[in-house]
Amino acid sequence: MTGARHGAFVMRQVPGLVAEDPFSCDTFGESWHERARAERYEIVDPLLLSGVSATEPFDWALLPRTKLRMRRFLRDMQDLQIGKNALTCAFRGAAGDRSLLTLTSDASERRWPSQKEEFLDAMSEIHPVMHKFVLRTQFEFTDQPKQSLTPRERECLTRAAHGMTSKGISETLKLTPATVNFFIDAAVKKLSAANRTHAAAKAVALGLIPPPR
Repeated sequence: MTGARHGAFVMRQVPGLVAEDPFSCDTFGESWHERARAERYEIVDPLLLSGVSATEPFDWALLPRTKLRMRRFLRDMQDLQIGKNALTCAFRGAAGDRSLLTLTSDASERRWPSQKEEFLDAMSEIHPVMHKFVLRTQFEFTDQPKQSLTPRERECLTRAAHGMTSKGISETLKLTPATVNFFIDAAVKKLSAANRTHAAAKAVALGLIPPPR
């Protein structure tokens, strides 16, 4: 993108997964990552902090400079040619999936406001596409029409997602273990899953069953 020095994408949350930031990529280079690890910049990194609950674009120019580590972080961003300015945008999917996209720039203080507007326009188009691509390729999550599960298949798979065995599910639903396995196996096939654990994760991601509590 014209005017952008570097970019970073972080998938903050994927439906059905409890892992924190399960996917990330950037163009910052190994020199920056070595410095960031050595200085423990995860404590102040806006990529991690500004997007925890952010819904509006975040301009790194607004970062407080009161803490020494933050000043060092911003200085190293410039020294290692990551950029003088940066903008982070958040994206939220309908199923609770969330991601962050960041672009950096070497624009001057005078030029940055107008370039930020250009970034916003471009990111509003790019970010949703990247978000869906990562969900599809990395987590097999799609926004295609939902597969249909019968009420019994949903009941059995929901309880399996909570860690219940077939015997436990059968006792709860007053079914035989063989019948429970029949319904779960049917759900596994419908969801093109490898096993019941995979099927439960996909069903949660697709909104077919509630996530485990």
